[in-house]
Amino acid sequence: TTCTGASCVITAEMSSACRNLLIFTKSNRNITLQVKNKDTNFIFLSAQTLERCFTDHMRVRSDKRAARAAALVLSERAAQVGVSAVAPAQRYRYHGKYKEVVDCLNENGVRVLAPFQR
Repeated sequence: TTCTGASCVITAEMSSACRNLLIFTKSNRNITLQVKNKDTNFIFLSAQTLERCFTDHMRVRSDKRAARAAALVLSERAAQVGVSAVAPAQRYRYHGKYKEVVDCLNENGVRVLAPFQR
């Protein structure tokens, strides 16, 4: 299919990634990453710094290091399920903790598409 307005072609990977949305939530104490199916609104992957594997080893669970660790856990779980690409649910600024999450996911085999490619 073609994009509306422009003559770009959406590949199969992009269209499947459009169905898998990455939800990035941060607070002063925790970071939560979720992958949701856009069609069914079902959250089928999740990683958060509230889990025991983070609470035992990290004193601070809301910094860039914790964001990278949560993304690493999410990428391992995505590999088990077979998810190879996701699209952001919102237009986040590519900076700070979100940058660490995106870089870690891309390094570990989960491609994060730019929001304008949806």
